[in-house]
Amino acid sequence: RDPLPNEIEVYGPFLDRQLEIIRPKVIATLGRFSMDYVMRRCGLESRIVTISEAHGKVYEGKTVFGTDVTIIPLYHPAASIYNQHLKETLKKDFEILARQKF
Repeated sequence: RDPLPNEIEVYGPFLDRQLEIIRPKVIATLGRFSMDYVMRRCGLESRIVTISEAHGKVYEGKTVFGTDVTIIPLYHPAASIYNQHLKETLKKDFEILARQKF
């Protein structure tokens, strides 16, 4: 199910703290809600489009703690359960992720 707005509000700070500790160079978001949250937190509000338009694309942003980060939105893997045609798309998107330099 989709997260409720209050769930995002409550749990978002935990994700923010994890990102601050880990300081990833690449973030693969799974689904539209995580894509939206992470892109907003990395200053990419103006680049937000639907997940069907954004999946598999590479975005460069800055974290709230000032480091560069690459963001790659992916469909949530559960989407391929409901839409079998997304299985191959998801595989191709993961190949894009695998080509990133860490």
